[in-house]
Amino acid sequence: MIFIAHRGLYNEQIGENTISAFDNAFHNGFEGIELDVRKTKDNQVVVIHDSFISRVSNGFGLIKSLTYQQLLKYDFGKSYIERIPLLKEVINRYNNKIILIELKESILIKELNLNNKNMYYISSFNYDYIKDIPKSKQYKKGIINYVFNTNIDLDNIDFIMILDILITDKIYNYYDKKGIEIIIYGVNNNINKNLNKDYIKKTKYII
Repeated sequence: MIFIAHRGLYNEQIGENTISAFDNAFHNGFEGIELDVRKTKDNQVVVIHDSFISRVSNGFGLIKSLTYQQLLKYDFGKSYIERIPLLKEVINRYNNKIILIELKESILIKELNLNNKNMYYISSFNYDYIKDIPKSKQYKKGIINYVFNTNIDLDNIDFIMILDILITDKIYNYYDKKGIEIIIYGVNNNINKNLNKDYIKKTKYII
């Protein structure tokens, strides 16, 4: 079982989705990280969860309304100054890691500038954002979902991420039989104790 750090390993001193949070995760035994991406006004892919910057920085404004150079003026750190990272900056920093990339908006696969140094899982809550991404050996594509969603073409995805408190044997079995990898997220200390032990053992990644 491989542990993935959600938005990196952040705390009161380290901001979420920062280089320090990702470094901290790997320094503390995590084998993978999860991060969120959006595009700036000048089409740079940056790592941030919200559509606005005020919650995680000392600035104000929408990501889509600001250029990357404008974003560099703001501090996204906590105990020391950090700038908003570009996705390419993050993925080029590491080797042989698991990197889960959540699309917060529609972004073309070529705009992600993926390399061959890591294993990538590309996902979104919005199926429209990932449905036209071609399947590839370079990455896996999937959906983040709470329960069954009939709008998803299951033949078009490699994995599904399901919230820990909502995963059941029935749901797990449904996707497992269709050859879709299940990733469980929102896990605290242990996976849902109601889940079949064989399914728990079979789960490769938890977030």
